[in-house]
Amino acid sequence: MSIALLTAILSGCGGSSPASGTDEAGSKEEPDRPVVLNVTSRAGLTTDQFNDLYGKYLTKKFPNYTFNFTQQRGSKILTQDMVAAGTPIDLMFESLSSLIDGVIEPGLGYDISELAKKENVDLNRFEPAALDAMKAMTGGKLFGLPGSMQVMVLTYNKTVFDKFGVDYPKDGMTWDEVFELANKLSRVQDGAQYLGLVASTSHVLKLSPFSLPYVDVKTNQSTFGDDKWKTILGTIFKGEGREPGFADVVKNNKNRLPGMDEFIKNQNIGMWVFFTDTSFFPGMEKMDWDMVSIPKYKELPNYGTQAYPNYICISGTSKEKEAAMKVLAYLTSEEFQMKLSRAGTVSSLRTESVKKALGADFPKKVNWGAVYYSPFAPSPAKGPYENLAEKALSNQIPAIVTGEIDVNTALRTAQDEADKAIKAAAAK
Repeated sequence: MSIALLTAILSGCGGSSPASGTDEAGSKEEPDRPVVLNVTSRAGLTTDQFNDLYGKYLTKKFPNYTFNFTQQRGSKILTQDMVAAGTPIDLMFESLSSLIDGVIEPGLGYDISELAKKENVDLNRFEPAALDAMKAMTGGKLFGLPGSMQVMVLTYNKTVFDKFGVDYPKDGMTWDEVFELANKLSRVQDGAQYLGLVASTSHVLKLSPFSLPYVDVKTNQSTFGDDKWKTILGTIFKGEGREPGFADVVKNNKNRLPGMDEFIKNQNIGMWVFFTDTSFFPGMEKMDWDMVSIPKYKELPNYGTQAYPNYICISGTSKEKEAAMKVLAYLTSEEFQMKLSRAGTVSSLRTESVKKALGADFPKKVNWGAVYYSPFAPSPAKGPYENLAEKALSNQIPAIVTGEIDVNTALRTAQDEADKAIKAAAAK
């Protein structure tokens, strides 16, 4: 999904190649023989985006390598289909969520630990949260390395706040405090309905600081009976439902929750909770905006949310694992990661100089400190049925916002639907 947006980041950096200079973590010399590496992604990456973001830099760094990218976005080709057809796969670019369908379920997982040692990749350079999130899904195995991270923040439209004379949000606010601001912004003005705050549903659910998986990996049962879900749903979605006019907006839109389009195109939402990638969406350049740290739950004041890494994985079926590892080492090198960070992409490295450089080349002055304001919450162990359970829960959210059902009913319904779906999937 958001991997695709990184294209705009690098292409906006003056076209200079991140491949220039010395690569500490990459290969120390180029291989003599030609190598063909086959690449794909379930995370929404297109062929053009791969070439713009990675391909043109990789071919310069590795002139004897040829990179063939198979696009899955917008096509009927899936990783499972490629495996069934015997299509070679060497590298997979996957988000945290697409690891399941793009690597684990097709049986392409391969522990690269020994290859990483051979290539002198120091795993201590990476944000622990990024590595832990993968290991939580792979039973402790290292199927790849995090190439970047996405972090949730609160992005706000200054014009909306100024219009109604409301103070801007600040780093470190709680959800309750932010909803107090939201209620001051939610109103009808000049025939337009304004909303104070909208949160990206799936992301505030799956990345909550309570570190709840949707499914218990030991029992393969949904976790929706856990009272922490009541706190999450009751805080965020009941909070949205209390904003004046919010429920009517949802009802009048066939129970579809407002989101990115309303925030950017219509500019009638004061605050939008999503990844920092919001910064790069078309239309943001026309908005007077800034960001602050994602609101905290009063029950967990010491954490923001979980991190959401984007991974580059090596396929277990690859016949060119060592060559693929050289590519992986380069893309996670300090040199390449520094370029990403300066452009406004959150690096997967914990290197202070890289973190401090976040957004240095971004064309607008932004509060990038919001990204690192709070520690990342731990990532829970996750299994293959996460996406099934997420759908069961997400389906209940509009009815909570509109007041048609209460939180307890929503969780019972989601639990029943999720457990049935998991049982059916496990029986196949």
